[in-house]
Amino acid sequence: MGNLTLENFRAELLFDLKNRTDTSTSDGLSTTRQDLFINAGYLHITHPSVFRHREMQATSLIALVVGTNQYTFSPLAGVVTTGVRYCTHVTDLTDAPTATHTKLFPRDEQWFQGRTLNSGGSPRDYATRGNTLIVSPVPGANEAATSLVVGIWREPTLLVAGATTVLSTRWDEIVLLAARWRAELHLGYREAKTTKIDLVSLINEYKSHEDLHGEDWDWQSGLVSESSMESV
Repeated sequence: MGNLTLENFRAELLFDLKNRTDTSTSDGLSTTRQDLFINAGYLHITHPSVFRHREMQATSLIALVVGTNQYTFSPLAGVVTTGVRYCTHVTDLTDAPTATHTKLFPRDEQWFQGRTLNSGGSPRDYATRGNTLIVSPVPGANEAATSLVVGIWREPTLLVAGATTVLSTRWDEIVLLAARWRAELHLGYREAKTTKIDLVSLINEYKSHEDLHGEDWDWQSGLVSESSMESV
């Protein structure tokens, strides 16, 4: 868990933006806009396409139903899913370590639309449609007492007054830099592109496979700048 509260992030953000103090004027940065930039930066760096944080991992256990191949997964109430990490068929109604675990192959939905699914068999393939999971083959009687374990990437809860991030303290610096980039981008600062380069560089310093214990280590955060418009 980080050390900086939302109020701390506000103060540091204003300092980084050339020590602006016009927050009480009509054309200044209201606390609402400061919070918008800070949370935009926070959501950006916690997205799995940018960095795969352990703190953003969650799982959902789904009991298979005979003759049903579409299931809704929701790990926790109010949790926003940003991506699926894996889907595993378990020959038990719980994620029992002694049960047989079989990892399913990810497919796109068009793969499912282009074929007739076999009925009565252990799931081997899956696709996602929003928060709906589609599996193939269609579970049969032998799968009645089995389940799916779905690993996901989730969004963090937005920062509010007094709150700190769910990430380790070392990421406070990066959250602040991401917030600065979002603010400079919206305010029309010329430094926005340079700040984004610094942000990507710093994120990549933290992505070594030793830090991740071998978890999805063969990737880098990318920088795309072929047009004058910056992407979120």
